[in-house]
Amino acid sequence: MARPHLRIGMLLVLLMFMSGCIYSTTPEWGTGDGQLKVEINDNSADIQSELGDGFDESVPIVDCEGSKFKVTGLLISSTIYDSHPDMDNIESAMGAAVIIHTMTWNEASGVEEGTAGRINVKEWSSPVNPTEAVGSKLSENEDDWEVIGIIPGSENIADGLNVLEHWHQPIELSGYVLETDGVQSATEEGCELDGQGHGMVVTNIKTEQGIVSKNGDSDDEYSLGDTDIFGGWTFILFFLIVGIGGGVGLFIFSTMVIRQGARATAEALLGREGFAKAIQMKKDIKSSRKAGIESIEDRAARQRKSSPPPKKSKEKDVAIPGFSLDNVLAAGDSDDSPKAFGGGGSVVVTSEAKEIQQTQVVSSVVNDIPSSTPMPSAGVVTSQSEAPAKKGHFSASMVSSRSQSPAASNAPTKASKPVKRRAVKKRAAKPVEPEPAPVKNKRASISDDEEFSDFSF
Repeated sequence: MARPHLRIGMLLVLLMFMSGCIYSTTPEWGTGDGQLKVEINDNSADIQSELGDGFDESVPIVDCEGSKFKVTGLLISSTIYDSHPDMDNIESAMGAAVIIHTMTWNEASGVEEGTAGRINVKEWSSPVNPTEAVGSKLSENEDDWEVIGIIPGSENIADGLNVLEHWHQPIELSGYVLETDGVQSATEEGCELDGQGHGMVVTNIKTEQGIVSKNGDSDDEYSLGDTDIFGGWTFILFFLIVGIGGGVGLFIFSTMVIRQGARATAEALLGREGFAKAIQMKKDIKSSRKAGIESIEDRAARQRKSSPPPKKSKEKDVAIPGFSLDNVLAAGDSDDSPKAFGGGGSVVVTSEAKEIQQTQVVSSVVNDIPSSTPMPSAGVVTSQSEAPAKKGHFSASMVSSRSQSPAASNAPTKASKPVKRRAVKKRAAKPVEPEPAPVKNKRASISDDEEFSDFSF
């Protein structure tokens, strides 16, 4: 946040120093495009202007009893022109225009600050006919205020028209009044100006700021950028010496103050002895560097530069031994793959579990057959070769096989057909003969354990 404020402050200071160097652009002297040139003869002035659409005529001039006209008074307002678009008359040759309250030089010098006449000009495209924004002070002060369009009589006058931008100062214009269409005339006898809106070829301008002469050889010649005490170049040198030199001096002084404060803080924290040791260590380091002794930090930096760390190779895929993702994906939905119970997938059925299930089914069927009845081999083979129709909870399959085992042992079987398992309803049958007690399977079954019979969560 401090940087923008600092820049704005520096810009304002620079504008204050350069306030006397910013002026309007004056017309260029010559006969080319955008230039103006005037030659004064005995009773006329040859004017060539390319500031507008072009003007090249010899215009009659009026003097004051054989000498130049002089208009003296207080400068109220002014404007500078460097071009006149869409003009091809005498006004296109005017490089400036002024409004002067006519009075003597002493009277103009004695006017107090803030009491001079003021005018608010809305438009001043026509040098001899300005338009006011409010009121009609020009028409009300027609006898005292003069509106004069200035045609420079030389190159030095054209370059020094910026002197007119200092308002409310005494002024004296010397030159010749034009006598042509579009401007007011003057009387030679008595040297009086008739009305307002005159055109004048000016050969000398005198103000409090200085004099702008025809040839630029006056002792008090005005120059753009001059100041009251130093002048132009002297002020620039003074600004460079005081401004830049003072800034450098302030920087050095502020650095010294900061270092002194840091020294006092370090001495207060470390103590005098610790601070003295730190200073001595710093001196020893400097002396060792001058002697060519390499410090640990420099040695480590040199080693890092001489042997940069090896570049990391691109990471390769780590192969897990005994695992193949392609084989797992190719297995698909084969029967040997593990099966999950329900939707959670927390318990799976492996191929070993299937083999145990089939073995238990066969053993249960064999144990349930009475000893007097011969065991048909075809049924056993058929029951072993038959795969379970529905894949589900292996405990449920084992329970259903035990419940159906007595029916399967009593049902007649054929060698050509597989054994069909049916759900036998219990009926009250006549006791033909007592059934032998079932032989207990010596091998413990997983289905007999109540803790593992129900896997519902």
